[in-house]
Amino acid sequence: MLVTAGEVRGRKKFQKIVFIAQRLGYPFAEPFDLHVWGPYSEVLAVKLKEMTDWGFACEAVLPGPAGNHHYVYAPGPNAALALAGAQEPDHAQERLASLVTHLNDQDATLLEGVATVLYLQSKGLANQDVCERLPRLKPDKFSDPARVSAVLAFTNQLDFFRT
Repeated sequence: MLVTAGEVRGRKKFQKIVFIAQRLGYPFAEPFDLHVWGPYSEVLAVKLKEMTDWGFACEAVLPGPAGNHHYVYAPGPNAALALAGAQEPDHAQERLASLVTHLNDQDATLLEGVATVLYLQSKGLANQDVCERLPRLKPDKFSDPARVSAVLAFTNQLDFFRT
């Protein structure tokens, strides 16, 4: 995924890209639970740490404006080894690459909203219920009905990438 994306800015964004791809039918097996910033996988966090430890990914820590840190992930020196001997990309892999690129171009807060919508839908909530629940779960980010509509519209556009 990192080879396709080039780099992913932020742990939250990395988590959301994987979760959204998983919900669209791509073969990511990590379990996700709903947390403060949307769906989160402890297993994925550990795998990302292991990928950096083993040189498959590089992690850069940048200072943030409020004294916090921003993490940037890029392919590591051993990333090419993981791809050695890989088959030519098939249609599903090409669509996944397009999806990752498309999601990586988006704001992390939008992806948080989209991932939360997909999580709630996976739990059987209808769109109307999702529209009501999202602002209650995340009033600081999604209290504006126009913002909720934008998240739902973006989520619906992702059907193009579904496997």
